[in-house]
Amino acid sequence: TDQEMHQQSIIFSLINLSASRSQYLARRIHYNAPTYLKMKFSMLAVAATAFAAGVNGFSAAPRASFGIRQTSSLKMADAATEVDKMAALATAANEARGLAMDSIAAAHSGHMGLPLGCAEIGATLYGSQMQYNPKDTTWINRDRFILSAGHGSMFLYSWLNLAGFDLSIDELKNFRQHHSQTPGHPEFPNSEHTTPGIECTTGPLGAGVSNAVGFAVSEKMAAARYNTDEHKIFDHHIFALAGDGCFQEGVSAESACFAAHEKLDNLIVLYDSNE
Repeated sequence: TDQEMHQQSIIFSLINLSASRSQYLARRIHYNAPTYLKMKFSMLAVAATAFAAGVNGFSAAPRASFGIRQTSSLKMADAATEVDKMAALATAANEARGLAMDSIAAAHSGHMGLPLGCAEIGATLYGSQMQYNPKDTTWINRDRFILSAGHGSMFLYSWLNLAGFDLSIDELKNFRQHHSQTPGHPEFPNSEHTTPGIECTTGPLGAGVSNAVGFAVSEKMAAARYNTDEHKIFDHHIFALAGDGCFQEGVSAESACFAAHEKLDNLIVLYDSNE
């Protein structure tokens, strides 16, 4: 239709533009949290992708008289949008790598491997998979991300900055400095550090895995107590990123057994394997 062609024209015109990180913000509407913010990256293509997902032009049911032709057009548009989305996320991953390298170099200390090797994981989680609001970090149904491999903390700080949380570039420059909001390991907000977006303190290896299991249990208990057939208040997921050292600690194996026994299907643990 003319409306769909106009929407596609707007989207692909936007994708061809460039913009600074601070100028554009992609939004996602979640049925349980109206107008909550989804993500913010430096490429306008990400915003255009979110805009594409939000309009009806690509998802409207085809009319019978133009069914075959319109379906083909929709598939092509969806494929093109997906390609642009992947390109934008790849660029965001490289930007996160750059932030991590600069911050670690400025501090003359820190762990580079995880922020560099897992950049695409961060792009996927913060750019398309997780539901969160960087302006309301205590939103009760947000997805939780826990960096069990806390030594790779610049991975988390980079993505919090890119995703629009109140963690400035100046704080990234002060990585591992006294009184900064970017300590060597992520710390839950306290009297010393008030870093937004940190769900729990992760220092001892494996502790993040067990914490993630606890978060998953909490969500299941809250859902069982408060969800109804008409209103689903709790349905979020827990994401944890863990490394070799985490799985060498007994606490991760014990908590994993508990998670399996309780069938915690809201828990996703990602393994950063050093091979």
